[in-house]
Amino acid sequence: LNKDDFLSGLKLLCRTIETPLYLCLGQGQQVITEKIENVEMIEFGGPHPAGLPSTHIHFLDPVHENKTVWHIGAQDVIACGSLLRTGVLNTERIIAIGGPAASEPRHIRTRLGASIPELCASELNSKESRLVSGSVLDGRKTDEFHNFLGRYHQQITCLPEGTGRQFFGWLRPGNDRFSVTNAFLSSFTKPPSLPLDTAVWGGDRAIFPLGSYEKIMPLDIVPIYLLKSLASGNTEKAKQLGCLELIEEDLALCTYVCPGKNDFGPMLRQTLASIEKDG
Repeated sequence: LNKDDFLSGLKLLCRTIETPLYLCLGQGQQVITEKIENVEMIEFGGPHPAGLPSTHIHFLDPVHENKTVWHIGAQDVIACGSLLRTGVLNTERIIAIGGPAASEPRHIRTRLGASIPELCASELNSKESRLVSGSVLDGRKTDEFHNFLGRYHQQITCLPEGTGRQFFGWLRPGNDRFSVTNAFLSSFTKPPSLPLDTAVWGGDRAIFPLGSYEKIMPLDIVPIYLLKSLASGNTEKAKQLGCLELIEEDLALCTYVCPGKNDFGPMLRQTLASIEKDG
């Protein structure tokens, strides 16, 4: 972290905008010691999604149909400060390479839009692997047409490809399978780590109200009713239930814990697009 450029970029933002600026930090984290007018430092703690912008906005300055809130990442603030200092646009970024298929998880320096296959050419410990631009929860699978680092992605996730099939799998106690609903033996034996891959173990089913979504939703939103309204295409009900405060990454955990294997990110995007089109 280039603290001087970060501080310069932060001051530039303060001079550019006239609204309050919140600097969101982890618990006990100290990035700057200088007090800057119009900047309020707020600490957030806890597991994911405590670090997502939508979580911060929800608790600090909630949005609605007639209100917009902007956010910017730390590395883009540094790029602003670097541009102010040198007059040259800084496209360098620090990203993480990780995941079960990564032979040596670590941080590296690269550039915006870098080629993911080139970055991971010697990083995989599995021949059949899937490279994901972004996090395992809401990233984008790389293919021949999309094999570059996403503009706002700060990590590459390497996952072993899974078939999702086992011989007499329905008879197995599941001591090596993860479960949110305590359906497998691993929920009681609690192994330190479980082998995770790309298998989803089943097809699409209905949305079941088992309490799984409520366990992982930190926002003041009733997730089961919101998710059902997204799945049914009820835009008016979705607006009333808070969909305008969310983007795809905010529902990624709901997708992960869904017993019906539903992907709520595309449902949310389709609903937001319909709201924007219809007004």
